[in-house]
Amino acid sequence: MININTRTYFRRRSALRELALGLAWGMALAVPWTTANAQHAGDIGLSSGDVMRGWRVFHDKKCVDCHAIWMQGGRVGPDLGRTRAGRLTNGQLAGIMWNHIPKMLSWREQVGHPPTVLTHQEMSDLFELIFFVRQLDELGDPRRGEEILRRKGCAECHATDTSGDSVGPDLAKWGEYVNPVAWAQMMWEHAPMMEEAMKRSDMTWPELEGADLVHLVAFVRSIGVSGDRTYLQPGSVARGRITFLEKKCNDCHPGAGPDLTQAELPASVAALASRMWNHSPAMARVMREEELIRQPINPQELADILAYVLALGTRDQAGDPALGEQVFARKGCMQCHDLEETDGSDIPSLSDLRGDALPVNMAAAMWNHGQTMLERMTEAGLSWPVFDDREMVDLLAYLRAVNADSRSEDATNN
Repeated sequence: MININTRTYFRRRSALRELALGLAWGMALAVPWTTANAQHAGDIGLSSGDVMRGWRVFHDKKCVDCHAIWMQGGRVGPDLGRTRAGRLTNGQLAGIMWNHIPKMLSWREQVGHPPTVLTHQEMSDLFELIFFVRQLDELGDPRRGEEILRRKGCAECHATDTSGDSVGPDLAKWGEYVNPVAWAQMMWEHAPMMEEAMKRSDMTWPELEGADLVHLVAFVRSIGVSGDRTYLQPGSVARGRITFLEKKCNDCHPGAGPDLTQAELPASVAALASRMWNHSPAMARVMREEELIRQPINPQELADILAYVLALGTRDQAGDPALGEQVFARKGCMQCHDLEETDGSDIPSLSDLRGDALPVNMAAAMWNHGQTMLERMTEAGLSWPVFDDREMVDLLAYLRAVNADSRSEDATNN
C-alpha cells in the first residue's frame, strides 16, 4: 500500500530515501500531456502521463532496483535525476531508451528481474516522472542566499528579523514557504507596489539569475519563523493549461508578449519563476498599454501555470518524413519490418501501426518487444540500431506519415 502525502513536495532527498526503502513518498505532479489550447492545437508527441502514477510504476516495476534518482536507488543504471543536464524532449527520451535497450536487458538479467510489460499509459507515466525530476532545482545554499539578498538590494527594503521595521514585507515571515513557486506568487502579487516604491527611491528592478531564487528561499528558511512548513501540491499541466486561459495569459502569449511555444525557456521550476519575475516590469507596462487587468494568482495556480509552460519545452520540433524514410533504410529497419501487411508474421509491419507513432508509444513497444527483437537480430547477425536525437524524431514523423497514408487509402477503398 502506498501512502500518498503531497505535503512532501520538494523534500526530494528524504522522499527518495523513503522510496529506496520501499516506503511511501509523494511528490505529486499531475502532468497529463494534452492539446494545450487553441494556440498549441495539433502538437505532436504529447502524452497523458501522471507523475504520481509514474512513481508507483518506478517502484512496482522494480526500476528503482537499477536506477537511482538523486543517488537514492540502484547503481546498475544511470541516475535518472542527473543524466544529461539541460532540456530533454519526448523524442530524445525515446531515443535514449531505445539505444540503451541491450544494456538494460543485460542489467535486468544481472539483477535477476523477470521480464516486465509496460502499458502505454505506464510508459507515459514514467516519461512524466523523468521530466519532473529533471525540472526540480538543487537544494539552495543559505550563505549564497544571504549574499544575493544584499547584492540585489533586497535588504534595503526587506527585513529578515521579524521586526516588521521595513518598507516591504518582512522576509523572515516567508520562512514557512518551502516551494520557490510560493515565493514567486507573492512576488507577483507585490510587484506593482514594489515597482512604484522603487521608482520613488530611484532604484533599479533587481533581476534574478539561475538558482538565485532557490538560494534566497534557503537563506530565509534558515532564519525564518519556526513551526510547520507550508508545502504546495506540485503543479499540474492539465490545470495549468486551463488556468493559463482563465487568467488571460494568452492575451499576451502570443500577442504583445513572446510566444511561449517558441521561446527559449529555462528548464527548471525556480529558473522559470525567476524569468517571470525579471519580466514583471515589462509585463506590467504591456498590460497597461493594452488595458489588461492584472489577474490575481494564488500559489497553486502559479505552480500549475509553470508546470504547463515547462511542458511546452519537452515537445519535439516537427520531424521530416523524408529524412525519416532515409533513417528507416539506413538503420536496417526494413530488413525486418515491411511497409505492407504481412499475414501470419509476428513481426509488425508499418501498416499494422494503430494511432500515431509517438515517442511514448515507441518506447513502450521497444520495452515490451526489445528482448525478442534483440534475440532475432543477434541470430541474424544484425547490430542494434542506435539513433541520435534528430533521427528518432524524423523516423517517428515518417512512421506517422505512412500510417496516415494507409488510413487515407483504406478510407478511399471503402
